[in-house]
Amino acid sequence: MGKVPAPDPDREEWIARLRERARLDADELVPRPGFRVYGLAAPSLRPMALGNCAQSGREWQSIGLTYGNGAALVGPWVMVTSAIGHTREPEGALFFSIDTECARIADHDPEAALLRAIDAEHARIADQDEEEPAEPPAHARAELTVGDRPVSAVVARHGNVLAARLTVGPVTVTIVTRGVELDQLRLVTVNDLEPYLRGRSEMIGQAAERRRNQPPPVLEPAEGMAAYRALVDASLVRHARLLAALRANRKPRFTTAEAANVGALWRRAARELSDQLGLGQHAADAIITSVVNQLTSLDDQAPWFTADPRLRERAINETLQYAVLNEPVPSSPAQQAWTRYWAMKMSLAGLAPDAHLRAIPADLEPRSEDWLAAWTAWTAEA
Repeated sequence: MGKVPAPDPDREEWIARLRERARLDADELVPRPGFRVYGLAAPSLRPMALGNCAQSGREWQSIGLTYGNGAALVGPWVMVTSAIGHTREPEGALFFSIDTECARIADHDPEAALLRAIDAEHARIADQDEEEPAEPPAHARAELTVGDRPVSAVVARHGNVLAARLTVGPVTVTIVTRGVELDQLRLVTVNDLEPYLRGRSEMIGQAAERRRNQPPPVLEPAEGMAAYRALVDASLVRHARLLAALRANRKPRFTTAEAANVGALWRRAARELSDQLGLGQHAADAIITSVVNQLTSLDDQAPWFTADPRLRERAINETLQYAVLNEPVPSSPAQQAWTRYWAMKMSLAGLAPDAHLRAIPADLEPRSEDWLAAWTAWTAEA
């Protein structure tokens, strides 16, 4: 029996989010944000485009400008991000911005912040990037030219990616490059963002075309419990990589193909459950979401889940039996504790109909500690 392709409807949604984000930015960024934005005076690289931007309320916090061939592993490519305060990763990001965690750690550890910026650049181009460089990151100090004066910068190099961070008045400037040495750069104040907005629209069109031309993921055939288990296994592998990166204060790399594969596995599992139980798509997806989140939470918070393969296997099997087959299992108390806790989290986030849970007194609210304690009790009997 051969492999079967799975559709990927999320591509058009991703493109639509990019276009909507670009439209909103264009409406709000002209004439310009309330702080100095820096860009390249030299070298002369094209195309140039608006990268990721971030706001807090109605105030702009960071503006990223890109130069050169962002799709090429060897560049030349430069991104210059000007920031005030802490920033976040915007939804539907096409490039990367200096995220909140990076900004937070930069205050006391600029070298770690630069490594996060380099990781983000590797993640941005993960589909064709090289493996993790064998040599450790190298750190140094250098002077970069801003306007007509030198400014001291902290610098990091890892593989073929360079990053630098400097302060110009109240603005923190982070530069990431591929194929361009820092002594080639000269920064100036950018007073007109209109050309960068036009460039961004062109780059979104190119990214959309690349997405449309990507073949859909191909899945090994699986039905019933095997379809659910394939999703769980892929999600746990991905989650383990995420945890390892975060615990090392790094940013993980996931390729577009990996994300598309997990998405296809997820949709197949939800369709399987919908057909099996006669549920609507939304209800089936909610159950799958709860299952995956419980198991990845165990992976994160329960040491026995990663240390004991036998208990891990039993916990996965019982969670699937309980959630998708509605069968009683020895871990039912833990499953019920998770159901209550997850319903409360979704309700508080406005994602579930259990609004009455918001009125539960604090001392009676479902807690993650109760769920973990129920699982710990289960391990003693398993």
